[in-house]
Amino acid sequence: MSSLEIDLRRKDRYEDIIRAINEYGSSVKEAVFENLPDELMVPYQRIRELYIQETTRGKGRVDINSLIQLYMNVPKAEELLRYLLLATVLFMGFRNLRNEVIYRVIRRNYNMVSRLISNPDYSLINEVSMKLLNDYEGEGIKGEDVQEVSNAVHSFVYGLRKLTKAYGTTLLRWIPKFRDINDFEKALPMFYPPRANERRKRAIRTFIRWVSHETNLPVALGVISRSGYRRYTMIADVYSTMVTIRSGAFLVLNNDHAMKILNEILVNKDSGVTIKVDEVKGLVRATGRLSNDPIIYERGAFRIGHEYCSRLKCNECPLNKVCMKFTWVNIK
Repeated sequence: MSSLEIDLRRKDRYEDIIRAINEYGSSVKEAVFENLPDELMVPYQRIRELYIQETTRGKGRVDINSLIQLYMNVPKAEELLRYLLLATVLFMGFRNLRNEVIYRVIRRNYNMVSRLISNPDYSLINEVSMKLLNDYEGEGIKGEDVQEVSNAVHSFVYGLRKLTKAYGTTLLRWIPKFRDINDFEKALPMFYPPRANERRKRAIRTFIRWVSHETNLPVALGVISRSGYRRYTMIADVYSTMVTIRSGAFLVLNNDHAMKILNEILVNKDSGVTIKVDEVKGLVRATGRLSNDPIIYERGAFRIGHEYCSRLKCNECPLNKVCMKFTWVNIK
């Protein structure tokens, strides 16, 4: 399919693109789970096994309290959740953010990080922050500030201490109690630096995505049992936006905004066009919602964008046969 074959009456064409993105999203893991320390891979796999076991036994239904108890019997289950939470909190600690670099850095420094996770004490913040920063910059990334890293780690420690000491609970008990994904999102900022910006929203929603879907780490049982993941608000970053726009998936919406963007794309075919993420964020999120599973859609779109679309590897791309190939569109 090429851009010359646009037919807005054929909604099924664009539904096929969305379906292909979802199929790819279902076939891959979140990068963080591919980079877990060996000590946390076992609880990750065991929690997933227990969830499948209990949902199969209950024919799709689960007793949340019973499943929480089973999870609590899994060694290092709480540590795994704290590790994942810290990974997203660190999104706010580095100016030049590279998600997969963060995953590698905290994995390499797991022995030190595990001390902080097991005993969230303020006295450990400086040591942990400096070590993470040095290792991060060792990947060739410059211009970072240890104070920013320290602020992020401090917020993580503060939030965990508040949860365990003031609330008298743990992540493993606390997370499954949320029934509404929006309420869950509103409760999470206590773990993050107090800057209400897009970076914090991205960090929080990443954590929500990791624990609120059966194909990731199914711990937000109240949300999952009510299919609350369908109300997840996509981050709509550069990669997922790139795939949604270049592939033509957004044309399924066929509204005024979509038509405006399509016209902008077509009239600039020869010269190229740059579209800002913020300009089409609403379109990307609406397209993801129409997929009926925005978490899977976002995972698929992000990975395709990162591994294929950004590198113009069209021939190898899993969307090759259905994509509109608006490759002259740049996303900023």
